[in-house]
Amino acid sequence: MKYRLLALDLDGTLFGPNGRISPANLDAVKRAEQAGIMIALCTGRGWNESQPAVRQLGRAGPMVLANGAMVCDPTTGQTLHRAELEPHLALEIVEYLDAGPDAVLVLMDPEPTGLDYLVTSPQLMTANTLWWFGQIDARIKTIDRPTVRDMHHALRVGIVGPSGRMPKLARAVRQRFGSGVFVQHFSAVKQDDEDVHILEVFAEGVSKWAGVRWLADIHGITADQIVAIGDEINDLQLITQVGCGVAMANAVEPIRHAADCHTLSNAEDGVAHAVDQILAGKW
Repeated sequence: MKYRLLALDLDGTLFGPNGRISPANLDAVKRAEQAGIMIALCTGRGWNESQPAVRQLGRAGPMVLANGAMVCDPTTGQTLHRAELEPHLALEIVEYLDAGPDAVLVLMDPEPTGLDYLVTSPQLMTANTLWWFGQIDARIKTIDRPTVRDMHHALRVGIVGPSGRMPKLARAVRQRFGSGVFVQHFSAVKQDDEDVHILEVFAEGVSKWAGVRWLADIHGITADQIVAIGDEINDLQLITQVGCGVAMANAVEPIRHAADCHTLSNAEDGVAHAVDQILAGKW
């Protein structure tokens, strides 16, 4: 088999528009595993947010979470690898964003903290955020004046707000904190047509590719032995660094442009189609 590892994004890729994995995609993942390919779910979601996929797949392989800030065993919650924000830096970012009109959402490593999120100014949470926290039964702690001590094991600092404000804010965060952070924004998982983006600030060097590369290295897998399938801007580095980067038909333009191959949309079992091509040796 040409490829030894398949990195699979969740939202917009393995998940259909209904937020679930279709029978065809489930069968494709099983066939890839039976062919000897390691499956690594690779998502911007945290541990708790990823459990629906774990339950549907019925598998216990390591997952690349929080856009590569963490690799963990999804069944035990054990953190295998973590790229957290330095606590003083995390606090500076929180205070900077908290001066704006949005609640600040700090994604935590749940293994040592028992939390999914720390939230400042909870009264400013969007309807989308409240819906999402309800969907995942999030373990949150609201805090008015966070301290450095609260920031230990912080993986990501972010906000959810109108998409139109995010490009300017992302530029401002990059200018304020420089090369010590990685900043991105993209459409949030949402329940309706609400036009909201999540802006995310990570430690320098964090990416899905960095998390996948860590996992591949410990298994002796080289970049040219990896195939990745994705749709959003947070998949870009992953798509461009692996042996075969596959774009979903519903992918954003930078992903479609950078990909080696193109599959069907997530409404058309695009993952299953891609796996068929990979197993047949066509890609």
